[in-house]
Amino acid sequence: MILVFGGTTEGKKVATLLESLAMPFVYSTKTNIPFEENEIASYRHGALDEQQLEEYLLNNEIHTIINASHPFAEILHSTIAKVAERLQIPVIRFGRKLLSKIINPSVFYVDSYDAALELFEKNQIVLALTGVQSIKRLKPWWEKQATYFRILDRPESLAIAAESNFPEKQLILGLPSEDLKKEVSIIEANDINVVLTKETGDSGFLNTKIEAALQTNSQIIIIEQPKIPTYFKVVFDVSTLELLILKTLKI
Repeated sequence: MILVFGGTTEGKKVATLLESLAMPFVYSTKTNIPFEENEIASYRHGALDEQQLEEYLLNNEIHTIINASHPFAEILHSTIAKVAERLQIPVIRFGRKLLSKIINPSVFYVDSYDAALELFEKNQIVLALTGVQSIKRLKPWWEKQATYFRILDRPESLAIAAESNFPEKQLILGLPSEDLKKEVSIIEANDINVVLTKETGDSGFLNTKIEAALQTNSQIIIIEQPKIPTYFKVVFDVSTLELLILKTLKI
């Protein structure tokens, strides 16, 4: 059985590929999402620590892991790497190819949230496109300065925002978009000075976010993608992924 960590655009592509190859798999996400199960695909959700993951792998006779989770799911990446290497289960990382860095005085690349916070200046209005989990990490800033977060419009995300007592009126509900006009309008409507985002590649519409910031004379701070564990074999496209799966399974 193959275990797929998904919940992303890449995860959907992996599921589609495995179904086309008639290879049974389990699709795993942290939170419960709609997923259509069939004779090939089954589904589970919920976070797994090292012990829980090891038990799951052994109990379900997992012989291959395809990690297509979000590039910033650092704890998950680390957990998969430690357990899989210990059990000698191969891991294929289906990732997002990084875009070339933009050289512009309004574009900043940093390696952490702390480094981003150091670049914020008093009275700047920040638009955070870093996801609901980053609300708690940026609390020292937004408790004192005007900040907007774009988060997914679903109960789980709203609950996380409420737990941190983030002002509901400063939540922008919706998905990232390649619609440049829409992104520009959000920045202009809220008098944004600084956009904070992650180095998400094409799947996260990073180029659109950068262009929207530059068109509105806003700064954009980009948190660089974390390093992927060296145990993973990394691929970036479906055709290479298929070849590596077949090679790994010796088909």
